[in-house]
Amino acid sequence: MKVAIYVEGITEASFVYQLIGCYYKWDWESFRMECYHLDPKEAYESLRDFGKDNAPDYYLIYDSCSDTAVSSAIKDRIETHQREGYDKVVGLRDVYSENYKTIYQQRFDKKHIDTFIADMRAALALYDSKGLTRLCFAIMEIEAWLLAMSDVFQRIDSRLDAKWLCDNAKVDISKDPEKEFFHPYARLEAIYDSISKPYGKHWDAIKGIIMKLQKSDFENLYNSGKCNSFKEFYDTIFK
Repeated sequence: MKVAIYVEGITEASFVYQLIGCYYKWDWESFRMECYHLDPKEAYESLRDFGKDNAPDYYLIYDSCSDTAVSSAIKDRIETHQREGYDKVVGLRDVYSENYKTIYQQRFDKKHIDTFIADMRAALALYDSKGLTRLCFAIMEIEAWLLAMSDVFQRIDSRLDAKWLCDNAKVDISKDPEKEFFHPYARLEAIYDSISKPYGKHWDAIKGIIMKLQKSDFENLYNSGKCNSFKEFYDTIFK
């Protein structure tokens, strides 16, 4: 299997990298993944190319560097991917974005979300004559997926159990963050604020949580009934 995955930023690139590695149990012989277009100013030592050159499964992870650039980057390269024999070309971006807010303001409504996703997918499909592409969305942001993987927080700080998260960061882990938060990133910030640690869109903070994710975290989220957008993305790349 040969899959290209276009993401909107380094958080998504890191998440996908860790997800794929854990899926294969970091078996060097089973898969290869390579990362492209990462910001050269950052030292992404944890995202180095991994796996045997002639492994049976290959993943290209491409950081498009913005939500709107995911589709345009795929459009620019879809014919090349077709010629190179890719089986799938997948995009991953957040729903929460400037273009969503421009159209729907601050309305957090399933009907609006579904319409936004359908419109984005239809626009990209016009450029894909062979049906290789699938545009996936984290609802509303990939941070919702992280909030649903609550076991990881006590690996960051032992205080971050369910009660602490609820009392100090207003995150109830019994609920589905995909349905609870319009801006999940702000809740992740609140968790870090509660233990006087910074969180932001920079490599040290991102790797400090994502590189702690384990195979069981992804499996538990998949089977939890929460964050159906994660389950859809998982099935898209692996099935």
